[in-house]
Amino acid sequence: MAIPVGLAYGFNPYVIAITISLGSAAGSTLVYIFGSRVKRYVMSKRGEKYLGRSKAKMHRYLNKYGVIGLGLLLPGIFGPVLGMAIGITIVRATNRLLIWSLIGNVIWSILLSGIGALGITIF
Repeated sequence: MAIPVGLAYGFNPYVIAITISLGSAAGSTLVYIFGSRVKRYVMSKRGEKYLGRSKAKMHRYLNKYGVIGLGLLLPGIFGPVLGMAIGITIVRATNRLLIWSLIGNVIWSILLSGIGALGITIF
């Protein structure tokens, strides 16, 4: 929602992209910091069965694209916070996932801000 609202108010697309990148980086970092604790808590209460088939499906994607691919794709598909939460549940190298997720956040922010600005200039 930030991109269309920012463009509607007349903000510069560069400012919008930087703001969105910083906000998504903050959210992803918080999920990274507290995510491992939440994961341990959920696993102690519910066990492996709780994640079920969705974890098996995500492992297929992990095997196909690797940590780098997931880090770049998850922020665009699910959003930065949910993407990081999903990544933490399936990836063991969470440090690498955080780095690539932050890079993916920046790429998606620039891409979507550019598309939004281009769409407004065309119409």
